[in-house]
Amino acid sequence: MDMRGFYGIILATVLHAAGICAQEQKSLTQLAEEAFIRQEYAVAARLYTRLVERKGKRAPLQLLGRTAQCYVEMAQFAEAGYWYERMLGRPDCPAAIQALYGCIQMNIEAYDTAKAHLSRFNPSDADSIRWKNLLLAGCDSALQWMQETPAMAVENMKELSSLGSEWVSGMSDEGLLVVSNGYRKMALSTGAERRPATDVRVNQPFFKAYLFKQYKKGGVENSILEEVAPELLGNIPYHIGPVCFSKGEDTLYVTLNVWEKDMSGRTKKGPVNGWRLMSVFWSVKRDSGWSTPEPVPGLNLASSYTGHPVLAGGGGILYFVSDRPGGQGKTDIWYSEKQADGHWGAPVNCGPVINTPFEEAFPVINPDSALYFSSRGHPGMGGFDIFRSTGNRADWSPPRNLRRPFNSGSDDLGFVMQDNGYEGYFASNRRGGGGGDDIYHFMDTHIEAQLEEPAPAAPSPVARRPASSDTATTAATPPGKTDSAIVNKLEQLRFYYDYNSAQLLTESRELLDRVAVVLLQYPDWKLMVRSYADSRGSDSYNTDLSAMRCYAVIEYLIKKGLSPRRLYYENLGEQEPVNPCRDGVPCSEEQHRENRRSMLRIIY
Repeated sequence: MDMRGFYGIILATVLHAAGICAQEQKSLTQLAEEAFIRQEYAVAARLYTRLVERKGKRAPLQLLGRTAQCYVEMAQFAEAGYWYERMLGRPDCPAAIQALYGCIQMNIEAYDTAKAHLSRFNPSDADSIRWKNLLLAGCDSALQWMQETPAMAVENMKELSSLGSEWVSGMSDEGLLVVSNGYRKMALSTGAERRPATDVRVNQPFFKAYLFKQYKKGGVENSILEEVAPELLGNIPYHIGPVCFSKGEDTLYVTLNVWEKDMSGRTKKGPVNGWRLMSVFWSVKRDSGWSTPEPVPGLNLASSYTGHPVLAGGGGILYFVSDRPGGQGKTDIWYSEKQADGHWGAPVNCGPVINTPFEEAFPVINPDSALYFSSRGHPGMGGFDIFRSTGNRADWSPPRNLRRPFNSGSDDLGFVMQDNGYEGYFASNRRGGGGGDDIYHFMDTHIEAQLEEPAPAAPSPVARRPASSDTATTAATPPGKTDSAIVNKLEQLRFYYDYNSAQLLTESRELLDRVAVVLLQYPDWKLMVRSYADSRGSDSYNTDLSAMRCYAVIEYLIKKGLSPRRLYYENLGEQEPVNPCRDGVPCSEEQHRENRRSMLRIIY
């Protein structure tokens, strides 16, 4: 069980419900309890708060606990912490609240404080002991990982941030697949909704699936955000997404609420939250368009959650998340294999190596064929952490925590890599974001090696900052006279850019073609790409622009056959100008152009 499941035990065994059923508040109490049972946490929190205000210091513990739990379910941890603190100030507060408050402290990365509160909780049953030990192990790991320098920087994608929540689920041929409840009022190419339907559980619009496309035009980066298959999914009520496509993108799999049914599966009129009736639907694209979405036969189970489909094995294996009976815990990752007739076989649990008695969710199969998923059941920094495991079906290697900067004390969800092998995305509701869950972006030519074996405390040479002079050196025979001449020629090359652009010019591409030929002949050589910007613009903007120029060179060389593991970069922004053109100095366009450059350094 996770924090929320454990809280249910507290409600049942420690804090008796009779304490909040005073006759004068019976009507308000009933409304609050009914909203809580329906998982309408935003509504319930408001009603419970009104009850607390009426009772004042006489408010029973369960009432405070119910209010805290509403905020936990909405991932509003600071608010939940406030209510737990009020409980801890009461002499009759049970020790289990210490553990729940410890979880909140993990969410805000106050690990020493979290350990202090967890140590005051001494359960006797096996499940609670395991839960406490898991949290303590996570605190110890997090304290160690917080001392390490992250191997790379991650950046909040402001263009994808809203006041709601966004997270990534995969890639399509056209771009990044995103799920959001914050875009529905935005004026997208597929239209806007003035008054989108609201999920009363969290007082936010229902989620929809979107596609984020990026492209270059005239040397300028452009992007488009649009709904996925609006003609198919545009008018479906309640939650939509995530989605995934078959290899040919002629079959779409999507997680949807079952219509017109309550949580038990009985037909019901009017809006319902339908949390436990999320099911996987599919639709086939024909000449006339997409077919009407239908539940995938044999995959869904009545009264159980089934969602987040992910295709692997060339489209022959479908992984998904479910809380159905027969699993290891609350939600597990399952799989189904495609049969000869095109239908999917009986679901099978992926096993106890990756699944735990707690929650596993957000599976992604990336181009490296590894499984990335989020879990509360393996030791982590708090909330959902992202893990990596290799294998297939029910045979997996022990999951590896991705640590910082991908994980934090908050919820870290999904881990999607682009096909280029060095660029990717994940989502997190960590501090410093713009709303709920935000999407973060990262780039690193050596990401594959770091994911297989997390870097030690020493910083990586490919981080977004200048690398030291001895970065990535390897023991090798010193170059001979001929080799030195070749190196000298390569290091004399300059690759220039238009103003405010990271697009390679034609002459730069021709030079890089020759560079690739040489480096393929010297497989032991590594290459450092060093890029700069002119002095116009802010320092931070020019640092980012020089990083984009680094990756323009790197991406071109990768396409020419070089391994990403041989390529490093330094994005130096306005540093080291070749002329006096610093901030405030009037210069000609030709002088500025001399500073907008990439250079090479050969590493033996």
